[in-house]
This record gives sequence, structure tokens and C-alpha cells, in this order.
Amino acid sequence: MNTYKQASPTSLLRDKGELTKFQICLAIMRNQPHTRQKDISEALGITIQAVSKYFKALREEGLLEGGAERADYHLTAKGLIKLKEDARKLENYVASVKDDIKIEHAWPAIATRPVKAGEEIGLIMKEGVMYTAPLDNPETGARGVALTDALPGEDLGLKELRGTLKVKQGKILIVKLPSIRRGGSRAVDIAKVKALYDEFKPDRIGVMGAVGRAVLTKLGLKANIEFGISRSAAIAASRGLNVFVLVVGRMVNRMIQEIDQINIKTAGNIIYEVKDAQTI
Repeated sequence: MNTYKQASPTSLLRDKGELTKFQICLAIMRNQPHTRQKDISEALGITIQAVSKYFKALREEGLLEGGAERADYHLTAKGLIKLKEDARKLENYVASVKDDIKIEHAWPAIATRPVKAGEEIGLIMKEGVMYTAPLDNPETGARGVALTDALPGEDLGLKELRGTLKVKQGKILIVKLPSIRRGGSRAVDIAKVKALYDEFKPDRIGVMGAVGRAVLTKLGLKANIEFGISRSAAIAASRGLNVFVLVVGRMVNRMIQEIDQINIKTAGNIIYEVKDAQTI
């Protein structure tokens, strides 16, 4: 009966070779039977020659079999057992570390009245920020326990958060502006932009580029968001805020793509609309 030495979590983390074997076995399990050494080389950032040596070692240990022309490998039953055992030990190790250092997540909120540490308080969301509220408040959808004392207007941390915060879905209105070559702010229908602004009633204003800043100046408005527009607008909308964004035409598609990517990654449903503000 063949045996193999199972690395403890600490040795697995300490021994780079054992950790790389674990990563390779995990990659093979996820992609088998169509596993190529080249793909693993690129995924782990090591040379294909190094991957080939690890594959040879794994085959000698009876953990890996198959494969022709550096493709179509799969773990043996023994290899799957080792992978699961190492994963379990890593999980137990991480759990023990968390217990040792007593990791506790603190949720931030603003106090609306005096709060004592250990007190259970209600929570509501306003303009993307969490505030304390009476437990019997009909708008209270969640509750938590205060980690510290706090006076009205002060920040405090919360633990044991439960319930559901009632957050309306915000929207993003992207106003498409002409580039400087196409006239810049002089070719913008300022009255139309003002009408869009008044109808949309935004909570935040974002601007990208000199043309947008010039338009805001003509409207007597100031931007709240000037950098990382796509991500910032998406976060604001996800917290129930309406965001009005002025963007030069060539950047509109890029912003839309970035918002769509955020929706995909977060399984979100950020709603956006594009309006053209160029004069006819």
C-alpha cells in the first residue's frame, strides 16, 4: 500500500514546494480532464518547465495520471483525497487563527442619539450612510449592538448586525457632452442639461474632463465626484443615491462598460441612462 506524507497547514504554508503542489492539484481538479501545463503555468506565474517537474513528482507519488502532450491530466482518487485533506487542514488552521486573534467585523454608523456600548439599536440607511434609530421606528429594518459609547453625530462601530436595511435603488444619469474638437461646452444645450438636472434631482454630481467642468460652471453647480467616476457612481447608486454625471462622448462607452462589469462582478442591478446634450 502506497503512503504519502500529508503536510500540516503550517508546513504547507511554510514550504513553497508543497504549496505549489496544492495549487496545481486544485487547478487540475477545477479544469480536468482538459488540463494543460501551459494554462497552469500562466495561472500560477511559474515557468512551464517548473510545472512539468511538479507534474512528474505528482505522478510519481500516485496523485496524478493521464496526459498526452502536456494536456488532459486528472487527479487520481488518492490525489483527490490529499487535496481535500490539505484543504480541510488549511480551513481548520485559518479558523483557529481567527479564534486566536478574535477577528470581529465592525459596521460603521452615525449616532442620532446617545448610545451606550453593548446597547441594541435600530438602524436605517439615509443617503448611503447608516444611522441609528429607535427599535420601534417603522423605518427600522435592521439592528445591531454598539461596540462603543457615542454621542449624537459621532461615529460608532456595530456588531451582530441582523435584519435588512431598506435601501431604495439609485440611478445614474450619464449626460453625453461633445468633445472640445466638436465645440466643447459651447456646443452644449445648457438649457437641456439644466432641465435634465432639475427633473432627475440628483444626490451627487460627477464630472469627467474639462468640458464637463465648464458646463457645471455655466450652471452654477459643483461636482461631488471627480475621480474614479464609474466605480464611485456605481457605489453611490447601489446605496440608493441618484448620480448625475457629465461625460465627454468618447468616454461614455467606457463608463458604460465599467458599470456593466461592476454589475456582473457584484451580481448587481445598477440602472443607468444616457442623454445627449449636444446642440443640434
